[in-house]
Amino acid sequence: MKFLKFIFFQNVSPLIKLGRTKNLEAQDLFELPPAFAPDIRSVDEDRVDWSSWSKLAWTLARESRAFWIPAYVLITLCALASLLSPILVYEFVRTIEAGMPNFELTVAYGLGIGLAGLASGLLVQHYFARTLGLYQVLTNTINRKLFRHSLGLRKSARDNLPVGDIVNHMSSDSDSVANMGSVIGDVVYNIVLLTGFVVLLFHYLGAAAWAGLAVLALLIPMTKRTGKLFSELDEKLMKKRDARTTLMSQILSSIRVVKYFTWEKSVSREVQALRHEELRLRGKLARAEMGSTLVYVGVGTLVLFVVLGTHVLLGGKLEPALVFVAVSLFRLVEDPFAMFSRIIAMLANARVAARRISSFVDQPQRQEKRRALDAQSAVAIEVRGLGLQYAGVRALKDVNFQIRRGENFAIVGPVGSGKTSVLNALLGEVDFEGDIAIAAARASEQRGEQTVSAPRGATALAPGSATAYVPQEAYIINSTIRENLSFGRTDVREDEWARALWASCLEEDLEFMRSGLDTEIGERGVNLSGGQKQRISLARSVLQNPEIIFLDDPLSAVDPRTETQLVERLIEGAWRERTRVTVTHRLEHLDRFDRILFLEQGEVKGLGSARELRATCPEFVAFLKEHEAAAHAESLAREEAAKQEAEAPKKAGDGSWTVARVTEDEDREQGAVGGSVYYQYIQTLGGADPKRRPFIWAALLGLAIAATAMPLVQKTWLAWVSNAQSGEGLPSVLEGLRGLFASPITAVLVYGALGVLTLGGVLWSDLYWLERGLKAGRELHDRMLKAILRAQIRFFDATPVGRILQRFSRDLEAVDIELQWSFENSVKSLVQVLVNLVLIVSVLPLVIVFLVPVFAVYHGIQSAYRASAREVKRLDSVSRSPRYAHYKETLQGLVVLRSLGREDWFFREFAQRLANNQRMFYGHYMVNRWFSSRIPVVGALVAMVTTTLICFAVRQGQMTAGVAGLLTVSSLGFWGVLNWGIRIWAEVEARMTSVERIRSFIAVAPEGHAHEATLRRVAEWPQAGKVEFVDVKLRYAEHLPVVLNGLSFEIQAGERVGLIGRTGSGKSTVFQALYRFIELMEGEIRIDGVNIAKIPLRQLRRALAIIPQDPTLFLGTLRTNLDRFGKFTDDEIWRVLEKVRLADFVRGLPQGLASEVVENGANLSQGQRQLICLARALLLRARILILDEATASVDVRTDALVQGVIREACATADGGPMTMIVIAHRLGTVKDCDQILELAHGRLKRRLVPTKRAESEAQIQTPTQEKRETPTRDHHSRV
Repeated sequence: MKFLKFIFFQNVSPLIKLGRTKNLEAQDLFELPPAFAPDIRSVDEDRVDWSSWSKLAWTLARESRAFWIPAYVLITLCALASLLSPILVYEFVRTIEAGMPNFELTVAYGLGIGLAGLASGLLVQHYFARTLGLYQVLTNTINRKLFRHSLGLRKSARDNLPVGDIVNHMSSDSDSVANMGSVIGDVVYNIVLLTGFVVLLFHYLGAAAWAGLAVLALLIPMTKRTGKLFSELDEKLMKKRDARTTLMSQILSSIRVVKYFTWEKSVSREVQALRHEELRLRGKLARAEMGSTLVYVGVGTLVLFVVLGTHVLLGGKLEPALVFVAVSLFRLVEDPFAMFSRIIAMLANARVAARRISSFVDQPQRQEKRRALDAQSAVAIEVRGLGLQYAGVRALKDVNFQIRRGENFAIVGPVGSGKTSVLNALLGEVDFEGDIAIAAARASEQRGEQTVSAPRGATALAPGSATAYVPQEAYIINSTIRENLSFGRTDVREDEWARALWASCLEEDLEFMRSGLDTEIGERGVNLSGGQKQRISLARSVLQNPEIIFLDDPLSAVDPRTETQLVERLIEGAWRERTRVTVTHRLEHLDRFDRILFLEQGEVKGLGSARELRATCPEFVAFLKEHEAAAHAESLAREEAAKQEAEAPKKAGDGSWTVARVTEDEDREQGAVGGSVYYQYIQTLGGADPKRRPFIWAALLGLAIAATAMPLVQKTWLAWVSNAQSGEGLPSVLEGLRGLFASPITAVLVYGALGVLTLGGVLWSDLYWLERGLKAGRELHDRMLKAILRAQIRFFDATPVGRILQRFSRDLEAVDIELQWSFENSVKSLVQVLVNLVLIVSVLPLVIVFLVPVFAVYHGIQSAYRASAREVKRLDSVSRSPRYAHYKETLQGLVVLRSLGREDWFFREFAQRLANNQRMFYGHYMVNRWFSSRIPVVGALVAMVTTTLICFAVRQGQMTAGVAGLLTVSSLGFWGVLNWGIRIWAEVEARMTSVERIRSFIAVAPEGHAHEATLRRVAEWPQAGKVEFVDVKLRYAEHLPVVLNGLSFEIQAGERVGLIGRTGSGKSTVFQALYRFIELMEGEIRIDGVNIAKIPLRQLRRALAIIPQDPTLFLGTLRTNLDRFGKFTDDEIWRVLEKVRLADFVRGLPQGLASEVVENGANLSQGQRQLICLARALLLRARILILDEATASVDVRTDALVQGVIREACATADGGPMTMIVIAHRLGTVKDCDQILELAHGRLKRRLVPTKRAESEAQIQTPTQEKRETPTRDHHSRV
């Protein structure tokens, strides 16, 4: 009994039973076998040679031999069992031809035919189960290696590799290499089968077999050329696919920028052009595979033709037994012949993928060149002769300095002076010249008291990790606030939580988040303000308790009041005795630093305290003078703000916002795939023209029928020929052609002609189905792309980029080729089943009595199977996205997580997601094994019943040997085809879930209101740029609170207006409402007196220009980032670059405007990226300009310079002065505004109209903010 349970995968039966009663969920699936789990190193990646594709393949094979040896033994036994069938067919037909001298022996041969098929069918299923294990352990090994290697990538290597390309290594390339084990198994099967085929061919046909071998020899040179062609095409296809995926990743990650600048149509054309080229190559590769398949199948037909012809020429007869053993043999090797091209293509694909993986693993790792100083050393950092260059351009030259333990050290200088380069060198992220030494943490030292009062219940800081890095652009992961702070630490005490939240000014924000620390943060922190993201980044470093903290201008995104508190509580408070290295543009804080390193053009111009530099460094003095005015305004404003805070009464809280769950669970349909999904795919197969569709559908069906029916005509012809050759009867309609059948040479020539027609029909059918399939894939892609680019911003906030990319990559791949191929073959299988069924029932009517109950049992099995297979496939699809999304997220924050030493936690999180995906895939695969192991039993029973009935029919003189042979071969093929048909239909249904998922994105709600399509362009609008908000109310989503609550204000045309307010007051929501990212609940927004709800979105957004807080650049060149679609001349671009003071920098680059910009502009400083975004906005010549913290990332001098540039550009714009709305935390930025609007709780709190500069300095105030009480332990518990 245990053996039977093992043979038929009975351990899966409970899942199948459960699947019939409910829609399966992830928790219903069984656990992975321990050997297949990612955390068990069944194949150790450290024992694999990754240096070249050949060594990679060889060492993977060597290390995984415990998995593939049993599998290949099983497939060898399967091939041997399959070879029994033609032997038994020969003996069966031969005894019938001889008049059945031993009836029982003839029946035994017939029963043996069924049993041989049963053995072969069961063995192949257990082979598949073994290769599943091989696939999973190889996937685990490759994924672990890729992730660990990525964790150590040198920064320069990471910056030059698009994230999309790296993720493709883990998805497509990993799958291709891991599948190599089963492909080689197919090679083993084919070798054994073809060897047996040749031996049996010689045994039954003697010398005539040599002619067949000569034909087979033609395959050898063709195989080599075919493999080379497939490799070349596959490599080109992968590059195009990578390019499209990378572009889509950039578009989705920067979707707000795309919508700000109305780039939807333009980027759509770019993506479609890449997609068109990808489909062209995919079609070329598929046609090459089809041509190769046709040649191999044609060789099989040619071999049989040549062998039979040679046999006749040598004087042999076409006897029924001989003819049908030959037909059985060739039926057996039809699949191997057909698989040759597919195997070659898959091996070529695996080789290309292995080469790509090997190339990625060869990317340079971050080498720890920094020396370790003694833990008791008084020096924390020592730098000697530091030099650095990027792409041949020297960024740093002979930089020398020391930093003492506990010192507060600043690095300042103009934009592009090398500040960030020094920081990267100190972090060990770049390959530098010279010497850097970093002190280790003092494990036993106790910290002293803090300068500012700490939360009650909090203890002194304990020694922690050596370093922490807080970047200028906060690194946020798509998880809870708790996970973002702890990065997986489970030993954080309650007082440590309280200290970190208090020091980073986060405790009040958490009070207004319904879930406190367990509030989910969306991808890249989409549901947080810039200040909140930065404070989370700071709190994370507090919690990790570092010895040395590297800060890259981390306070640029916070408001002035919070900045002051962070300096007091954190930088000069909790971190007072820590070593702090800060790159800053905040020159008003310079006197707080112990020493300052002043850089200019990559060289040290001064080193000392602020007082010492003022006395000894003229370059520093000149630098300060350029900032003096703006810095003075900042200082006065802060003093006034501090006074207001001191006088403000305590309140229970000032925030009126809350954060609910943002990221939505991935949609998963349940139950059978809806008929509308099939209909939509069938529609796309038929094309866009409804009138032509019926003709296209008829052509597809007709070609499938013709391609399926022609092989049966060939076999029937041979049956008639063998009857005529042996003198037996022919159908009455053919009696007049007996002479034609009686001539062996003529009969063989007719067989050859039928073979040519068959091959032509197959080729025509396959090519037409391929063409329609590719067009269907293209149409679905284009419709999905259009829908996604038109989707509401809320959709992107709730849907991770990785999930969307999954639709544009894996799901589209399933539709392009796999679904079309499965759909075509399911139609052909249906036709083949019907033809075989009609043939068997028409000759043996009695068999219907047996087929009816068998069909009933079969239907029950396949219904149970399909219900479970469908749901498990959906679970498998849904489980892929988190794995790739986490990988992408990790790649984006390598410097941060490495500085904190949290690589292991990120790896464990990845392993957990990989294990979940592997578990879903294992369940899906084993459900298939459960079904497929039962079908050979049914097939064996049918074959045995059919052969037994044939014996009785022959004994009663009702059947000739030729017809008996035809029926025997047909009965063998019938259940094989039926089984294949059910499996392939299950694949259709499984892959149709990709259409289902694509369709769900096509149906995404578009931007705009219900009447958007009826809006018409308003002529000559806007002309002036007057902006009015009239009782505006809005919320981001129905389940979220109101953000703007009756907001009203007016901005005159050409005015410069400052917008200030606390985090959550509604500042950023104002410009989102202007862009109609969110539709209003009540009220109106008017521009030049026209309600913007009545303006088409494209016209509205083209009337606006924005310089966003996060500078976004695309992979390409400087020119394409400034003028993506070639609308402006070089002269216009250079004029704008002169205005933003970037012209000299660009001229200094080797390729000028053609200089490369890597993904996200990682090869430029934050300030340079922001200036490029400013230049891009100024090129648009819009009537209204919005600055959302546009200069937060640049120094005060550049800020003042940029503000001057903007004022000049706005004042001298064509058509009159531009209207400006400035959202700012840096008070100097709004000091010259015509009016300043202060928001609170989504309402206008106050309106300031400065009359002169001194008055503006006194009037500018940040929103009144209550004194924050230090949190107690009880307070923290409530949070």
